[in-house]
Amino acid sequence: MYEPQVRGAIMNEQQRGQFVQKAKLDRMAYEAAELLSLGEPSKAATLIGDGFTPASKDHFTTWFRHYATTRFKVAGTAVDKFLGGIEPTHVAL
Repeated sequence: MYEPQVRGAIMNEQQRGQFVQKAKLDRMAYEAAELLSLGEPSKAATLIGDGFTPASKDHFTTWFRHYATTRFKVAGTAVDKFLGGIEPTHVAL
């Protein structure tokens, strides 16, 4: 059986940097959602760091909410309360 060769996307340096930053934000969102589900909101907040750019904050909160509610079955109200309680200004990536 023939299997086509898998090739990576062709990206310039800027696109690669954006891809890597989004991947780091996704991983951080997953880990923070997991910590929240384990009842450790202070550790989740520490993981997040103390800030985001507006674009990265939107990306992070979207995926954090997704992971927390679908993967870890955290109530939406708990996610909203957690996100409302942190005021990040930049992410330590």
